[in-house]
Amino acid sequence: MLVLTLRAQQQRGSMPMHDQGLLLLYLWDKRTFYLSHFDQPLQLSQAACMLVIGLDGPLRLRNGAGEALCRSALAPAGAAFDADSCGSRIAMCFLDVFGADWRRLQPRFARQLGELALDLDDEAQWIERFSSLRGEAAEPAQVWQWLELLINPQGLPWEAPPCDPRVMHAVELIKRDVARNPSIESLARQVALSVPRLTQLFRQHVGIPIRRYRQWHRLFVTSVGVAQGLSLTDAAIAAGFTDSAHFNHTFRTILGMTPSSVLARSRGVRLFVERA
Repeated sequence: MLVLTLRAQQQRGSMPMHDQGLLLLYLWDKRTFYLSHFDQPLQLSQAACMLVIGLDGPLRLRNGAGEALCRSALAPAGAAFDADSCGSRIAMCFLDVFGADWRRLQPRFARQLGELALDLDDEAQWIERFSSLRGEAAEPAQVWQWLELLINPQGLPWEAPPCDPRVMHAVELIKRDVARNPSIESLARQVALSVPRLTQLFRQHVGIPIRRYRQWHRLFVTSVGVAQGLSLTDAAIAAGFTDSAHFNHTFRTILGMTPSSVLARSRGVRLFVERA
């Protein structure tokens, strides 16, 4: 895997890279992995399936079904919930858009809190492994291999997702021309569906509306732009956001945090992005 690497210079007197100030962000087309410490609870409105693991202690999760403490949880696309790390570092993995990763993982959780699945069967192993990520040791190939092992421990052959090919084509069209922002009517015409039928099928197979997926992918493209050296504002506009305020609002709505808390160069950061 070829990667671009951005690492912010550590300021004198700041926390060492192995401490809680460490922030790791890995961007692949299929998955995104993020490890950091959060000072404030997060209000999440998921645009992708997500696996979350508390590395130093339990997480407090809250949704319409109630509240629970756990060390690991799996959220489907479209889920809305609050997450309090209780001071713990968190490892987050945003999974593939068509749900193949989610389908492999979901049966391995012990209990439910509404839409959330709690308590991964081998969470202790992954708490230990992800806690070991340190500075130069946190190489992309290693993290990708771990994610593959976590999601598919039996090494089963990859299977095409049970997704309508017209929806898959629509996703590719959105990803292909993110800045031009093709209309839903244009997407429907190109995949030979009516607008209502495409809207219905997209939500059925992806779990979120087309508009929310488009926003999610723009956040990904913006992060890639930052990794390639653009400013946050320039990267956001290149990804199709109208301005920095639009980008900031979308980022906070979906991810529950400010973009500067993740992508600011003043932090101890390692950011990797896959290149085609």
